[in-house]
Amino acid sequence: MKSVDTGVLARSICFSFTPSDTARQLYFYPTWCGHYFCTGRYFMRRDYFPPLLVAYIREGTLHVEYEGETFDAKKGDVVLLDCARPHYYQAMDGLEFVYIHFDGSNSHEICGHILKLFGPLIRNQNNALVGNLIYNMVKFYEQDGVENMFDSSMRIYKLLQLLSERELHNQKEDTSIEKTIRYIRSHVGDKITLEELADIANLSTYYFSHRFKEETGLSPIDYVINTRLDRAKILLARTSMTVEEIAYEVGYQSSNSLINLFNQKLGFSPKEYRKLAK
Repeated sequence: MKSVDTGVLARSICFSFTPSDTARQLYFYPTWCGHYFCTGRYFMRRDYFPPLLVAYIREGTLHVEYEGETFDAKKGDVVLLDCARPHYYQAMDGLEFVYIHFDGSNSHEICGHILKLFGPLIRNQNNALVGNLIYNMVKFYEQDGVENMFDSSMRIYKLLQLLSERELHNQKEDTSIEKTIRYIRSHVGDKITLEELADIANLSTYYFSHRFKEETGLSPIDYVINTRLDRAKILLARTSMTVEEIAYEVGYQSSNSLINLFNQKLGFSPKEYRKLAK
């Protein structure tokens, strides 16, 4: 369908979608997508609009004001906005961009996390892939394509995955975090300290803790605890080892520590878990 927005040229195209109740409850879902060619007369100012927005700039410049930030997005840039917050954007003559509005599931929380990592103006190695994904989606519907709720949701999930991946200059740090995770897994029965893990990552304890939680959602010590719990669950389900033996195997000096961990994390004892898992 052709857009009738002021400043949007006639060759532009957009599509609107009304989700089913099932999609609203269970999936990510698109609400709008489009490919716009604009003059400087195109702008959007809203205090509140429920969906999220991802736009990829193919040519020209889009001026954006959002959450106290003012910036110009240029060719190759990605703009991510939670439109439930006040926002303003305006085209400069010659702007071409593709976009998707979407909502559903925990999309606002995920995008809030991405915004915290990168901000609303994203410049990383996946931007072209993000642009291609949105462009291909618009083409799919322009060619009268039909897809089910799951496929639409997966398309948006892939978009979120691309947006959340780190920039190339951070790959060395990511490798350091992965190295410590592998160390934790292979030394789950040993005493593991924060300082030891930071040394392995070759980072300060403060920065290591910050980066680790950013990557995994857990502090390094909580990750160690969860790894011990996961190993204990496997041993309970797949071996005949006693609770005392398993506790020692996963780094605890007494069975009470393991029992307390199970009760705290799972709500039942190791013996009760064994009965459930076998």
